[in-house]
Amino acid sequence: MSIVKEINCIYIPTTDTEESAQWYVHNLGLELMRPVHENQAQLRIPLGQSIFLIKTPEQTNLNYIQIGGTEQCALTLEVNDFHGLYSQMKNNGAKVSEIEDNGGCGLNFYAYDPDGNKIDIWGGWPK
Repeated sequence: MSIVKEINCIYIPTTDTEESAQWYVHNLGLELMRPVHENQAQLRIPLGQSIFLIKTPEQTNLNYIQIGGTEQCALTLEVNDFHGLYSQMKNNGAKVSEIEDNGGCGLNFYAYDPDGNKIDIWGGWPK
């Protein structure tokens, strides 16, 4: 039996907690847990996990470059209504990549929050 039970929360850097919190609420439908504090905001994913947006003194993000030069992200979110969300985010002016078909791994696209944090948006396992 594993000692680790689940991932409870993730911390994402931001330079503007209010702007970023509104982006996550508006684009991904996450729930703001309490009023935004100057230095952090807490958002809830419906199954109970949290995303904390933590204010940083200068713009930074969680992205990194893997061997081969591809930008990688630290967070994948499985979503309901994958195509509807993609259309909504594009219509909202959010920065999103094209949809990728990964065969047996399903569909995904990448979205970038106001600080450039790359988020993998996944439609789930193909049926």
